[in-house]
Amino acid sequence: AGMANFAGTDSGAADVTRAHAGSIGHMGGIATFAGAGIGAADVTRGADVVHGADVRYNTGDLQHHPRPKSYLDLGGEHMHGEKRIGNSYRACREIIQIQVGKAGCGIGHEFLRDLVEEHCIEHENEDLRGTFFGDDYSLEQHVDVFFNEGRHRWVPRCILVDLNMQDLAQITSGRLGKLYRPENIVGNDEGAGNCYAKAKFTEGADLADHVMEIVRKESEKAECLQGIQYTHAISGGTGSGLTGLLMAALGDFYDNTKVLMQTFTVMPSAGFSDIVLEPYNATLAMKDLTELSNQCFLFDNHALSRICQTTLGHGVPKFKELNNLVALCMSGTTSGLRFKGPLNADLWKMNTNLVPFPKRHFLTSSFAPLSSIEVDKYRHKSVLDLAQQMLLKENLTCNFDPTRQNNEPTLGYPPSRILAAWAAWRGNFKTQEVDRILSHMCSKSSRYDPFFPDWIPNCIASNVCSQPHCNQGDSVVFISNNTGVAEVFDHTLRMFDRMMRTKSYVHTFENEGIPEEDLMGARSALHYAIEDYKSFATMPDGIPTVDDDSHEAGADVCREYWAMTSKHILEVTSKGTPVPPLTQTMAPRTMVPLR
Repeated sequence: AGMANFAGTDSGAADVTRAHAGSIGHMGGIATFAGAGIGAADVTRGADVVHGADVRYNTGDLQHHPRPKSYLDLGGEHMHGEKRIGNSYRACREIIQIQVGKAGCGIGHEFLRDLVEEHCIEHENEDLRGTFFGDDYSLEQHVDVFFNEGRHRWVPRCILVDLNMQDLAQITSGRLGKLYRPENIVGNDEGAGNCYAKAKFTEGADLADHVMEIVRKESEKAECLQGIQYTHAISGGTGSGLTGLLMAALGDFYDNTKVLMQTFTVMPSAGFSDIVLEPYNATLAMKDLTELSNQCFLFDNHALSRICQTTLGHGVPKFKELNNLVALCMSGTTSGLRFKGPLNADLWKMNTNLVPFPKRHFLTSSFAPLSSIEVDKYRHKSVLDLAQQMLLKENLTCNFDPTRQNNEPTLGYPPSRILAAWAAWRGNFKTQEVDRILSHMCSKSSRYDPFFPDWIPNCIASNVCSQPHCNQGDSVVFISNNTGVAEVFDHTLRMFDRMMRTKSYVHTFENEGIPEEDLMGARSALHYAIEDYKSFATMPDGIPTVDDDSHEAGADVCREYWAMTSKHILEVTSKGTPVPPLTQTMAPRTMVPLR
């Protein structure tokens, strides 16, 4: 085995390469062809006879590599932070997924179902489980974003964590559950008792070290770790407390400016929970999400159930159907990493566009198209049709109106404003048409203009993936940083204040190591988030601008305006700003019922 270099100035050199490439390929060597006059067709014919060799042909910036049958057939080779699929090199961007609690494991399981269907990975046949069975090998090219290479099979890069082994057994007992690596299933039967403090300081501490070791091993296998993804609910104890513990531990181990911490969080919703400690759990978890995560995608069961019943016509929805809606949003969010397209993006590019203010990274998602079987036959999936659907309240996976224009003084909610947004398109869409539709939405002549602030121009970014969804076809996931999330937070805050007024169940947290002062500190953090989003929603449009710096009067107006605005933002977001006493803020909140 060795390396052979062929250089020529005319097409005759290609004949030499065709004569010698076969023997070099059989020896497992590397053949490099360089020449100014060799045609691409000659190189293709020369590459066809190579078996198992790395053949490179260079004429300026033009490179040709033979296409392998499968990555697992030829084996992967690591080279300078890149992974070889056959004879072509590309960069890898892996994601580690951590599923915490019953809800988190259920959501992650449905997301895995989407992944194996989209990447054509067998999970029904026991003998072929984990292998690629498709004819389009581009589907396998970026499968290692969420999968590791096993022995002739693909293994999900998932870690399942729970304090109830029965819930884990339900997930892993099915055919799809057999794909999980057994060592990555971590749990015990101690239980969290629906208490944040017990899951974080008592029962979950033993599991955290085990999970840290698994994450370390997974990260060492990765070529370029893009981020760590959590799926959980913050109503119970495991999803709130244990997730906060893991995020704090991994935050010390990884730099969150290089490894993105992303969560898919199910928020509390009125009438959909029987957990007494839910307000305390959610408030404490919100403090962890504010301080430790880079992106937090919010969902709630009320909005998911409304979509299933009203939009999809499913009747009484099951948890599997609710989890599938979250999985659809997760699939669209990560499609730019997993498939090729005319306009790709990674998680960091998305994070840069979606978080205009520090610590205010709470995002909402909507999926389009969503319609019943009877209605779907009358719908044309054009860019305009999907763009109209993605802004509808009926398609939003969080329970508030994303396009509310009028003030509601009885509830204290200002109009909803979209600070930043991202549209992840999947299908045969032209980037020119996508840019034209999204640009028109932000224009002054659009009816959507009131929802977008003037002081963040061009606030809708997008990516286009050529591979449609395996079941939904051409689709779009619309992610927005909307000030309307203050309404969701306010529900949790009011429930917290009702219980804290009588100090109900405070002793439960004190016995597990969380004093009342920490509870009030978490409440203050949630209060700051609500006030921040309300202030962003009420900041005025019509910012004065000057076209010429010589206009001193106009320049003075601009400087005065921005000085006033910057001072206002600093006063709201400053950590030292005192929060009004509990007795003054709680009374008017508890007197007003939820909408």
